[in-house]
Amino acid sequence: MTAFTQDRPELAVSELAERLGIHKSVISRIASSLKAWDMLETNSVTGRLRVGPGAFRIGSLFSHRPNSLADVAGPLLADLVAQTGHSAHLSVCKDEHILVVATVESPSALRVIMRVGDERQLHTTAAGKLFMALSAPSLMRAAYRESQFKALTPLTVKTMAEMERNLARIRRERVAHNQGENTLGAGAVAAPVMSRSGEVIAVVSTVFPLHVVDAEKRTLIEGNTRACAEQLSIKVARLPSRSFA
Repeated sequence: MTAFTQDRPELAVSELAERLGIHKSVISRIASSLKAWDMLETNSVTGRLRVGPGAFRIGSLFSHRPNSLADVAGPLLADLVAQTGHSAHLSVCKDEHILVVATVESPSALRVIMRVGDERQLHTTAAGKLFMALSAPSLMRAAYRESQFKALTPLTVKTMAEMERNLARIRRERVAHNQGENTLGAGAVAAPVMSRSGEVIAVVSTVFPLHVVDAEKRTLIEGNTRACAEQLSIKVARLPSRSFA
């Protein structure tokens, strides 16, 4: 199941076999079992396998666990969207990617959308840069080994030296920005959710079309996003240890 990604939502049996190093006949038997449970399905047009509705149902149970980060963050994200008018989401760090675990969309027709389960590379997102800035240096090195800081747009940070300068500023300011580094025209402001021991455990992000947010509006969005992340940090600190994982 983990072979499917945001960039490769559909895979042929032969592609799965190559990715996983397993013979095609074995992949076919496993796929048949997973299809019987609706965990996988076949696209009738392409003939490729994709994640099925059964996996979505299980994922929904995970995201709505009592005292989970997503469960606790939901009302705060809704308040943030009401304040800024733009979509907001909560993400955690999963290996060398961010994983969106909760999201509230803007009611505006002109909005940027991130969905629960979306993954993005660390170096192209405000949240990812914040995770790298506030974590051990090994995370940035691992992210570079995994992606080589591949440019997704002309604005993507592409070198270790440039990234280190970015991260130094983020450490000082405790907030990160994205100005079209992952998708042209899409911006973001991100602030950290901290544990009782001072570790970054999640990131709150507000995302928006860049052309509708000027410097003054961005400053207001930054303040609202920081406040939301700080409130969530306080709520997480009151929960039993690790109940928010």
